Amino acid sequence: MDRLKLDHVMVCWDGSRAAARAAADAMPFLTRSGTTSIVVADTQSAKSADLPGTDIATHLTRHGVNATIEHIPTSKIDVSNAILSYAADTGADLIVMGGYGHSRLREFILGGTTRGMLASMTKPTLMSH
Repeated sequence: MDRLKLDHVMVCWDGSRAAARAAADAMPFLTRSGTTSIVVADTQSAKSADLPGTDIATHLTRHGVNATIEHIPTSKIDVSNAILSYAADTGADLIVMGGYGHSRLREFILGGTTRGMLASMTKPTLMSH
């Protein structure tokens, strides 16, 4: 049986309760990882001086995690494809993300990152709700 490599762990961050829960649930993996990228999908241009992901990066660093913040553009593709693309480009060994359920009608109209990830996962993924 192959062991899970943890050279590079990717934490998908949107500031939600589900993302915070996923990061907390993944802490044993994060503390053992070589590098942890906190990935923030930029769905719109940043207008605030407050950079998303700073608080969780500080929190993880206090726990001994080597964390960096990465902002990935999502203007041309949906968030789930942007996440999977980034994971492939950077050689991420594990994706950590919050799973969120919407009503069926809302997901049908708007799509859903959780649904998109479940449909096309290419890397080991820890999803927490």
